[in-house]
Amino acid sequence: MKRILIIGGGLSGLTAAYTLEKNKTENVTWDLYEQAETFGGKFETVKRDGFLIEKGPDSFLARKEAGIQLVAELGLTDKLIANATGRSYIFHDGSLHPIPEGSVMGIPTDEKALLASSLLTEAGKERAILEKTLPFDAKNEDVSLGEFFEARFGHELVKRLVEPLLSGIYAGNIYEMSLRATFPQFEQAILKAGSLMEGLKTPSDAKMSTTGTKNTIGAFRTLAGGLSELPNELVRKLPKDHLHASKCAIAIIKKGESYEVQFSDGTTEEGDAILIAATHDALIKLLDEETTRPFQNRPLTTLATVSLAYDDEKRANLPEGTGYLVARTGNDETTACTWVHKKWPHMVPDGKMLLRGFVGKSGENLVSTKSDDELIHIVLNNYKKMMHLNETPLFAEVSRMEHAMPQYDVGHSLRLSTFRKNLSASYPRVEFAGMSYNGVGIPDCIRSAKESANQLLNEVEMID
Repeated sequence: MKRILIIGGGLSGLTAAYTLEKNKTENVTWDLYEQAETFGGKFETVKRDGFLIEKGPDSFLARKEAGIQLVAELGLTDKLIANATGRSYIFHDGSLHPIPEGSVMGIPTDEKALLASSLLTEAGKERAILEKTLPFDAKNEDVSLGEFFEARFGHELVKRLVEPLLSGIYAGNIYEMSLRATFPQFEQAILKAGSLMEGLKTPSDAKMSTTGTKNTIGAFRTLAGGLSELPNELVRKLPKDHLHASKCAIAIIKKGESYEVQFSDGTTEEGDAILIAATHDALIKLLDEETTRPFQNRPLTTLATVSLAYDDEKRANLPEGTGYLVARTGNDETTACTWVHKKWPHMVPDGKMLLRGFVGKSGENLVSTKSDDELIHIVLNNYKKMMHLNETPLFAEVSRMEHAMPQYDVGHSLRLSTFRKNLSASYPRVEFAGMSYNGVGIPDCIRSAKESANQLLNEVEMID
């Protein structure tokens, strides 16, 4: 009997286990080990006084097929809910400014909408529109998102429009984030159409913009009872005797043609193959330094969300829309706010209001140095300035994600390729999956976990 060991019981690990259970032959078995007392990783849905509050991820992109496919395989399709569409805003210089209609990830595609925007100065608009006429010379080396977009659109549009959106996705610094590891399609769009503004245009009936104003169905999906239903259903589908909680792996030792995993409680387990379903900080602890050198000292950003519930949605005189992002042109601590009662109305009782604020930026330690009460106070002060909201909330839910978000800095693709080669040479039949490698989104993690699981299945079945 060949045995595959999975280290990590978050979404990636559970997806890998589900894939192995579904596709394995009679001579293959598996076991999963999770250091926490429960499975599911960062997913957590709180049900309180009629509110559904996500303390981890709240949705996933529908256009990336892996997420929708897994939901269907688990029999959860009838529970899928699309976000309500509506305008999004940027908070800059004391006001909420609508994101120009037709923008894609903060990149304008509609010249008239850009010219009508209150977000940019006239000089900033003129410089941005020049993008349509600028030549493009694709470089051999990777560049940062900030450098790439400033060359195309100028500094003002990047700071006020592009940076809030792209930094929000990765909780990173776009002047350090890799273009080719995050959005390689942007270069391809210019090569295809001659400019980014033209290359990102889509037919009006199929436009997927950051504002959502032309969409009748939102780009994101969640589940009716909260997104934690996804890992919970995976757990329900898996044999319980193969899932092991409160087991912290501390080392992987090669033993001839097999492997030994050592745990913090002094126990060990042996397997023919291993899948490490965790961020790169776990790899560094489990494998030798030479193999993991490409990921040594790579940062992970600490984040927090602060959800505030209110008795009456009319307490805040909000414009029509679903939330806003904060331009990093000021000294504001929060980076974004979702108006949950408008974006996900099924999560909030009728007439009530739920605001979900985001705190935490790459390179800062604000979240780590503040108590929950201090974070709530910071968010409330921001809301007074940004939404003129002075009401006392019914309650607050704070969620901390310590060292949670990997940073795809310039050179990430090369580091990843080097690590793959190192791993193959030093640890055959050891694979990996998770947020640190091929995308931070839920569908990316699902796809990566399935691919790694199937790769190990093929490899162990070839062992004599």
